[in-house]
Formats: sequence, C-alpha cells, structure tokens
Amino acid sequence: MSTAAHVMRAARRRAAAVVVGGVIFAGAASDARAQLARDSAAAMMLYRETAARFAAARTMRATFEQMLLSPISKEPRTSRGELMQRLPNRFAFRFTSPAGDAIVSDGEALWVYVPSTAKGQVLKLPRELGSAFDVVVRLLANPDDRETVQVVPEFGAAPQSTVTTFALAPRAAGAPFQRARISIGRDRLVRQIEIIEPGGLKRVLTFSNMRLGATLPRGAFVFNVPPGVRVIDQAALMGPGAPRRP
Repeated sequence: MSTAAHVMRAARRRAAAVVVGGVIFAGAASDARAQLARDSAAAMMLYRETAARFAAARTMRATFEQMLLSPISKEPRTSRGELMQRLPNRFAFRFTSPAGDAIVSDGEALWVYVPSTAKGQVLKLPRELGSAFDVVVRLLANPDDRETVQVVPEFGAAPQSTVTTFALAPRAAGAPFQRARISIGRDRLVRQIEIIEPGGLKRVLTFSNMRLGATLPRGAFVFNVPPGVRVIDQAALMGPGAPRRP
C-alpha cells in the first residue's frame, strides 16, 4: 500500500473517532440534563411534601440554635432555646442562652423581651410584625405560588447527603427577607434556615429534635410581663391608623 493510501486511511480513522466522540459527548450531556431534571423534580416534590406535612401537623416543637451576623459586625452572636408553634399565628422562641429572652406571638400581639440586651422593658408589637420571626411558616408557605417566591433546589452536595437545600428569593414587595436558604432532611423535616433580612442581618437557625403535631404545654404562647418590667406598646405609639407590615 502506498504512503498516500496509509495517510488517507489514518485520516478517515481520526475523523470517525471525532464523530463517535462527539456523539458520546452529546449523549452524555443529554443524559446529564435529563438526570438534573429528574433530580429537580424529586427535590421540589420533597419541598412540597414538607410544606404539606408541616401545615397538616398544625403544631411544632423543636430545639434551635440561632446565629446572628450583623453587616457591621465581624463577630456572630449565638443563642439557643426552644421553639413552639401553633398555626396559623402563634409561636414562641424561649431562649435558654441567653436565659430569659423570649419572642412570643400570642395571636393578638408580638412580645419581644430581651433582657440580655435591653433590661427592664418589653416591646408589645402588632401581631403582623411577627412574620419577620415566623420563618418556618413563611419559607414553607405556598410552595407552588411562583408569583410570591422563587424556589430553586441547590445541588453539589455529596451523594450520601441526608439533606436537600433550596435557595429562595422573594418576588413580592414587603417580604421579610432578601434571600434565604432552607435545608430539608429525607424525613421531611426542616434542618436549617438561613435568611438575609432587608437590613443585611444574616440569621441562621439550626433545628434538632423537631416534632410535628406535638402536644404543647398550656400557656405556651402566653407572655407574662415580669414584675417591674415596662411595657412599650408600639402599636399604641404607631396609632390606630398607622400602616402595618404584612
């Protein structure tokens, strides 16, 4: 066989290899896109099932650890306690560290009592302002309402990861967060919530021992003003005609 024939045959083999390689690459890319679509659909099903389970339970009780990082501070502030909740608008954050702090929505008003930083006073706020603290309900509400919030599954965790994380961005004005992330376990319980509030404050809540449908103690959502503590009634100061944030 002539040298020219050898060259032509080698060129044909290289061309065939390029074509086959291109077909394999295109097939792999198509498979990857299909797998991502399946993963996203499964993740959104997990999100919707978690929201439905939480709504059906009506009550929740969990231990939490909270980390706050102000945009003007380099040091995070960590606190711990217990969260109890009864839908639609009652919840209580009762802190064990700092001991005595409490944020309670009794269905009529929101009480903010933080003697660790503001001694001798408690804020009594309109109930509507509780949405800024009612983060579990706010982030799991209306998972299919695309006009209110955009929910996007995040991938990249190890295959054996026991949680799926979702990125959330509000699409409606007046939302109590700029962006958020929520991590949900395979057991359809919320493990962690990360929120960037409108002022730039970062709040991370990590939950453990979460129980849905839990029996809550009598008085779980009652705030008793301690002796000598001054009540600052913000609703009264705002006046009856003042606008209230949803």
